[in-house]
Amino acid sequence: MQLFLLLLSVLCTDAVVIDGKVKEAFVQDKASVTCSYDPYYKDYPKYWCKGYYRNYCNVIVSTPNSTNRVFLKDTGMQFIITLTCLTKEDTGWYWCGIQRDYASDYMDYIELIVFDGMTDTADLQRRQNRTCKGGIIGYLGSHNRITCHQFVLPLRLSLLSICILIMGMGFITTSVVLLRRKRIQKHNRGKVLIRLADHSLGSSPMIPTPLMTTL
Repeated sequence: MQLFLLLLSVLCTDAVVIDGKVKEAFVQDKASVTCSYDPYYKDYPKYWCKGYYRNYCNVIVSTPNSTNRVFLKDTGMQFIITLTCLTKEDTGWYWCGIQRDYASDYMDYIELIVFDGMTDTADLQRRQNRTCKGGIIGYLGSHNRITCHQFVLPLRLSLLSICILIMGMGFITTSVVLLRRKRIQKHNRGKVLIRLADHSLGSSPMIPTPLMTTL
């Protein structure tokens, strides 16, 4: 039972979690994403990549570096990514990852949606006063460390399914053991009753058989 609980806790615990699954912003604005992680991994390399598939996302930046539009900050408990001068091309799926050398990386995802912006006069004036230089975020390379092929949305479902499967297996195993134990107890109780019946019959006095007389 202890081994079962340990395995369940390992599979159902996330080492890195993003503060939301959808982030919305406007063109030329900025957006910040916070990835909280277990302090045990504070010295591990972290990265920020873009792509629908976790195992083929394109790495944009990794610690301790930043770019002219993407800034990183690692506090030892949180990995903060700030994207500035957003464009429509920045819309998409992103991953926050913790790199591990001898195991699959810990990753979590978020969807960034960049809108054209509001049409009111104050917003137009604010956007005109910006000094952002447009351009698509560059990529450092393709992230292909993960060997499993998973979609973004089924990622959480797969972890949940594993947890449910393990719990179900534990419930089924417990039920089978209890049922088998009840059958054994019922069988043993039947044997005891048979022995008691045999003992009772063996100790009863014999009824004499009447003699047949011939005429």
